[in-house]
Amino acid sequence: MTTNYSAITIHRLNLSGDCFDHVPVSSPGLWNMQYGESILKHNLVRLHLQLVIMIMLPRALHSILKLLRLPRITSEMLAGYLIGPNVLHALFPAAAALLFPPMPNQAVAGLAKVGFIMFSFLNGVRMDPGLVKISGKKALALGFAIFLYPFTMVHTCIIKFPPESRFSDKDRMQFLKNTDIYLALITTSQFVGVNTVLMELKLINTQLGHLALASTLISELLRFAYSIFLGYLQIVFTIESSLGTKMLMSSLFFALMVFVVAKAMVLWLIKRTPTGKPMSEVHINFVIGVLMTMSATSDAFGVYYLFGPFLFGLVVPAGSPLATGVIAKLETVTNGLLLPLLLTFCSSTFDVFGFWKNFDMMMDFKVSAYGYGVKLVLTFLTCMACRMGARDASAFSLIVNAKGVLEVASFLSFSGLAAGEPDANSAMLLIFVLTTALQPLIRLLYDPSKQYVGYKRKSIQFASHNTELPVLTCAHKQEDAVAALKMLEFWNPTRTSPLSIYGLCLQDLVGSFTPQIINHQLGQKAADTSSSATSSAASSLTSSSASQPIVDVFNYFKTEFRRVGVVVSAFTAISPQKLMYEDICWMSFDKAVCIVIVPFHKKWNPKGQLVHESGELRNLNIAVLDRAPCSVGILIDRRTSHGVGSMFVSSPTYRVVVLFFGGADDRESMAIGGRMAGSPRVQLTVEEEGDGFGGRGPGSERSWDEVFDDESLRILRHEMADASNVRFLEEEVRDGSDTAQVVRSLKEDFDLMIVGRRHEEEMEALSGLSEWAELPELGPVGDILAGGDMGTAASVLVVQQQIMKVSHNLILNS
Repeated sequence: MTTNYSAITIHRLNLSGDCFDHVPVSSPGLWNMQYGESILKHNLVRLHLQLVIMIMLPRALHSILKLLRLPRITSEMLAGYLIGPNVLHALFPAAAALLFPPMPNQAVAGLAKVGFIMFSFLNGVRMDPGLVKISGKKALALGFAIFLYPFTMVHTCIIKFPPESRFSDKDRMQFLKNTDIYLALITTSQFVGVNTVLMELKLINTQLGHLALASTLISELLRFAYSIFLGYLQIVFTIESSLGTKMLMSSLFFALMVFVVAKAMVLWLIKRTPTGKPMSEVHINFVIGVLMTMSATSDAFGVYYLFGPFLFGLVVPAGSPLATGVIAKLETVTNGLLLPLLLTFCSSTFDVFGFWKNFDMMMDFKVSAYGYGVKLVLTFLTCMACRMGARDASAFSLIVNAKGVLEVASFLSFSGLAAGEPDANSAMLLIFVLTTALQPLIRLLYDPSKQYVGYKRKSIQFASHNTELPVLTCAHKQEDAVAALKMLEFWNPTRTSPLSIYGLCLQDLVGSFTPQIINHQLGQKAADTSSSATSSAASSLTSSSASQPIVDVFNYFKTEFRRVGVVVSAFTAISPQKLMYEDICWMSFDKAVCIVIVPFHKKWNPKGQLVHESGELRNLNIAVLDRAPCSVGILIDRRTSHGVGSMFVSSPTYRVVVLFFGGADDRESMAIGGRMAGSPRVQLTVEEEGDGFGGRGPGSERSWDEVFDDESLRILRHEMADASNVRFLEEEVRDGSDTAQVVRSLKEDFDLMIVGRRHEEEMEALSGLSEWAELPELGPVGDILAGGDMGTAASVLVVQQQIMKVSHNLILNS
């Protein structure tokens, strides 16, 4: 019996080895491979190499193409073309057959679709339907038009085949079906695609960006409701009414389950999170598990597999701790790995030779390209009818018709995209051309900085003494607001010359697509996340809860100094930190302020030790200096390092020194000092630094700047001739070394030091200082005062007078 069992066992092994060509998924290793055998025949090894190439090649291409200011999606799609039949298979067919065999790559396609599921969920989380309620009439009209044009084109498109056409009736029906799908996808405006383009172009905070977001969101919601209703009607009238009823009932049941059960679960998770604390890892991982379940459930109900994740994302309140935690967990793997993989994989199917060979059969390409052109023209005409300028209308038309990852992923869902198929060729080519060409055209047409060009003087020096003085104060934290308001307390507000302060709380946009500015004078207040999440409109305001302590500081100042001519208005700007300068510049322009005060990017503790430094805030200040339509002051605060409680301590005197070297910025600094000197509590010192020759050395001719400097000093001396709280000093210095020594000697004598930012390069009194400056945006003197070795409690205000002609040399460290 033993022998028989052994024979049976051997016989079974022989069947397994000889009758089936089984290749292990993993390899035995390079040293165990047989002669002439390729390690790439093992699926796992080949998949790893494919992933490495599909991830690294787009990044390498983007490092080059970004110099041409081309979007990242161009690099990812171009990488797909290189590894497809155009280059790799044509030049190295043997290597391509091993590394990218012609058989369908189900593993990569599966990963790409998982990325699309996560992408759809994140889009739902970031989307705020409450934006529709605050949209204006122009956004509503444009949104309805953007929805109506594709709808009309798809349902009125008629294709006639000539009698001698070689297409069979079956081929004609297939072409017509594909053409409708592709025409709808190419002509439909996608909210997510528009948001991506605006973020890449840094236009999301502009007025055109806000209008584009609101319009496409309205169009998206209309299309979403219409697609469900149309799907029901098609089944009822073309297949079976009972089946259509079942489909509609299952869709409604699934939507009810999401908006009732899933939403209750989300609110319960948010309520269990303490205020100000992040969501726990257990809860976030649980939500991710529910996300995958939603996709499988919606597919099982006969609904599109992305329907469930998108609806589930909508019930997560934008800006809530849950939204922030889920985005932080999924965004890197989705945007950094799975979406680039999807774009590269889909683009690898494009065959340029097959495209030209079958161009006569490219019915979907021709109709889609024609429809896209018609949509552009109609959108432009609608914008002109809404009284937009020609350049703005052109830029808007291109923005709302931008294409990207959603269109590519939709083609992956609706077709197999096998290499060489005409459908795949036409789809990929059209999307590649549109994504590559649109962004440079938009940059050429629309420059948001031009709207801030100053044609009217907006500065302290040229402000009237008998009118209201508007000032914009920006704050990232409560301490920033306290520091600015403590200084503005001594700007001598009176009944005849009141001080109008616009307080702008700056908050980073996290967990939402939609930037917004909240006006707290209109009753818009921060609410608790758990209570506000019950409606989408209210949930859009939950992001402002972090700014409420800053708003409280502005309200306290408003209450305390209302009787002495101070008017305070508080706002909150929620936007990406790299683009906050647009909110600051627009608020400055809209409120016609004379100066905007921004906090310095470094913070110190009471011992003078550096405790916080932000490179992003530094870049923000540089951008404001470059674009602001008024004067700018960077406040380096060292007094409130003792805490927010210093706000309630009022000083009987406030010692201020203006360091005057000459130039427009120093004249602006002196104008601020002159206004403060009107308060009897202020002790003002104007210290004129020079070398005895007007700061330029012997033999130099007097410039207009020097004439203006002398006149400004003469006027201030005349106005303050009888003032006992103002004194003028002159200090003779030979070079930058003497200046640095004099400036450092003043650090213990004053509470506030005001200096100009820009000076003439050939000025002897500042020679050699610029070469050693660590913070050139502060100027040579401001850089000295901002140094960590100053060891003083004095605050510093670095002033730049309004630039009448906008410079476009803005360089942000990204």
